[in-house]
Amino acid sequence: MRILFLLLILFFSAACQNAEEKMYMVEVSEEYEEVHEIPATMQAPLLNKATDTEQITKKVIKTGGIHFQSENIEEDYKKIRELLPQYNSYIENENQSKSSQRINYNLTIRVPASVYDSLYSSLSTLPFRLDSKYSNIEDVTERYYDLKTRIKNKKELEKRYLELLKKASSIKDILEIEKNLNQVRIDIERLEGQFRYLSKQVNFSTINLSFYEILPYVYDSAKRKGFGARILSALDKGWQGFLSFLITLTTLWPFVILFIGGIYLIRKLGVRWKRKK
Repeated sequence: MRILFLLLILFFSAACQNAEEKMYMVEVSEEYEEVHEIPATMQAPLLNKATDTEQITKKVIKTGGIHFQSENIEEDYKKIRELLPQYNSYIENENQSKSSQRINYNLTIRVPASVYDSLYSSLSTLPFRLDSKYSNIEDVTERYYDLKTRIKNKKELEKRYLELLKKASSIKDILEIEKNLNQVRIDIERLEGQFRYLSKQVNFSTINLSFYEILPYVYDSAKRKGFGARILSALDKGWQGFLSFLITLTTLWPFVILFIGGIYLIRKLGVRWKRKK
């Protein structure tokens, strides 16, 4: 009886343990399905674009450009290089080109947004003759905070998947959770890359500077040939033209033979016709 009683106790204990495990599996599976079935854009708890602890400030991208003619391009370039450190600015891209008529400089300058207007005004005093200039402001406040909120939401979703991954014991659930977790992390990296680029555009404004100097005409006598050399050059060109003409006739020899043969036959027929008369 004691043995039978012990067996009954062990049987009920095992049954209770299995029931608890099944309930645990159902709970994890239901929790996973709840997260998995909801679209990523609707998975709560979504954070508001403006949280209570965050104050929204206007975010703008400033872009300007100046195109002008310089009286002394090297001197103006030197002034620009000396001016930029005063505004904590730097040249991001630089391109120089030169021809016999003019010298061109194209500079892309990055300047802190807080001193953009000051630097733009200082650069506007350089032109010897102004061709064109512009200054634009783009409001990106909504896009800035939207990206910021989406990143926070994705990170919250990543945490929830990690919690589910700890609870999951089914291989199928583990693989499915890891698959979705990898996709969430890819989305986070993509959004963070966009946010970093946008933040750089907001924090550092852009000024495109294009200026040039027209060079005076210089007569180069070395490029001019003497009278004798020009006569020899003309004779050489004439001889080369005559040779080209002979080569062209040589390629047309079948037509020349047909033409000569045709003339011969016409004359022959003309002589016979006159004799008959």
